[in-house]
Amino acid sequence: MLRNAARRLLAVGQRSVSTSAMCLEEVAIPAGPKEFAEAWAKKAPSTLAVPELPSNFTNVSTESQTQGDLFPVNFYTPHSVLADGAKRDGVTLPGIDGYFGIKANHVPIIAQLRPGVVELSNGADTEKFFISGGFAFVHPNGVADICALEAGTLDQFDAAQVKSALTAASSAQGQGDEYDQAANRAALELYGALDSALENKA
Repeated sequence: MLRNAARRLLAVGQRSVSTSAMCLEEVAIPAGPKEFAEAWAKKAPSTLAVPELPSNFTNVSTESQTQGDLFPVNFYTPHSVLADGAKRDGVTLPGIDGYFGIKANHVPIIAQLRPGVVELSNGADTEKFFISGGFAFVHPNGVADICALEAGTLDQFDAAQVKSALTAASSAQGQGDEYDQAANRAALELYGALDSALENKA
């Protein structure tokens, strides 16, 4: 009896799986970049640009973009552009394993960035920005891309408020559920790095 019931349940399960697979096949109609852009335009807010697709980058020149010691740097956040093809002779970035530098003709890399200071150098001139995290890319043609979630110059931050936020995050350690604790660890890393950057600036 139990064997028969198991067989029936198994058969029902197989039918429902195959039926749902058929439904998926009917709904999943192949679409190209044009169809995607049209669908995006119907759903996205008017100020949001259509996401770039991998096929948009297949014709990117592989010819070296470096000129002597200088190389192009693109530095942007989702809402601002801080450098667009700016020629620099050095970049220092806060990688997951520590700070590292980029010079002209650096090997191609993809690196995750943690909260810290990004330095863009051109001779004796250096621009410094604090970022909350992101990614950096060095392409085979020598172009460097820095993508950050948030970025600002160090003089945009109030040292007293940063210390207050760091103290609050430190005192909240171990409290709340898993989500609260994860958010608190992120706050500790962010405010700790920002506090250190502001102290080193002075």
